[in-house]
Amino acid sequence: MDHDQALSALHSGDLVEAIVKPADDANGWVLIFLTRSGEQVIYSGHTGTEKVYHRLDQATEIAREIGFHNIRVEEEF
Repeated sequence: MDHDQALSALHSGDLVEAIVKPADDANGWVLIFLTRSGEQVIYSGHTGTEKVYHRLDQATEIAREIGFHNIRVEEEF
């Protein structure tokens, strides 16, 4: 889901939560959205490639720009 799709989905009530967690395949963080139906959708660029952020602050800033006030950060230990 790219930026414009995420904005639209949040405003229509289809997205209920933003989650930031470590990327599986890279050194960094990914942004995931939780839909009303419980599906997790990864934030991507316009090309459909998942966006990986090197700093946690970068990922949370994008979630706030989209309109999320609270962002959950998940990290496994």
